[in-house]
Amino acid sequence: MRVLLAAETAQHTALVQALRGRWNAVSAISEVLAAARGRPSPLAYVAVGPRALQQALGSALDAPLIAVLVSRQAYGQLVDRSARLLHGVTAVFAESSPVQQMRTIAAVMRRPLTVGALASSQSRYMEAALKAAAQSAGLSATVQAHDPAIGLSRNLLRLAAADAVLIYPDSEIFTPDSLRELLESTYRRRQPVFGFSEALVNAGTLASAFSSPDDLAAQLVEMLGMVTEGRLPAPQYPRYWRVAINDSVARSLDIVIDGSARNLGDRP
Repeated sequence: MRVLLAAETAQHTALVQALRGRWNAVSAISEVLAAARGRPSPLAYVAVGPRALQQALGSALDAPLIAVLVSRQAYGQLVDRSARLLHGVTAVFAESSPVQQMRTIAAVMRRPLTVGALASSQSRYMEAALKAAAQSAGLSATVQAHDPAIGLSRNLLRLAAADAVLIYPDSEIFTPDSLRELLESTYRRRQPVFGFSEALVNAGTLASAFSSPDDLAAQLVEMLGMVTEGRLPAPQYPRYWRVAINDSVARSLDIVIDGSARNLGDRP
């Protein structure tokens, strides 16, 4: 396995270390465009992050490519704009699945409620999945179209009647600036927000399903096992996950988090 890195972050480093703990032969390289030059072919390449994926898609790789820590939206956009790789490309998306997120909301809130979400022109496909996931968790979902002309705060007013708000990676809606605006707007209404990463929970959302580096490493190793059999699995959400909770936000919203919510998830 050859891990392609286009940036050195603590998250990327932790994933490489977790992979080395589960797979005998793991090499990491930051020169993505030179990854296949003068080297024996690996079983697969693992592109960590969107920049590494973009560079890898422009390279003549001699083995299948697996993207990780790339959102579903970004993966689709990058792959659609690239030439088809000879050996194929797949992914483990960065964010948890709608089912995992709705299960998290149900466990944290512990009552039937309506979950609101915004969808841009690039993420309208999420509406059916969000509603089905909510129903499976004993919740309901309302998905409103995002209008970029009126600003995020006014878009959020369309979700004012929802008991909680779920956000997911969508570059047309959520940026660092707009996420601050979202947290301020929803906090004034005492409306809990469920994010799409552990970092967002640390930044002020109430909770989120997320996958640790070891969770992702376990899934990547399982996918590599399929590659050894000549099968390239389809792009997929993380299989293993757990729940991050911001206890300060929970206290400010008078939400009591019990052990079942903290222990929710599927570990390797």
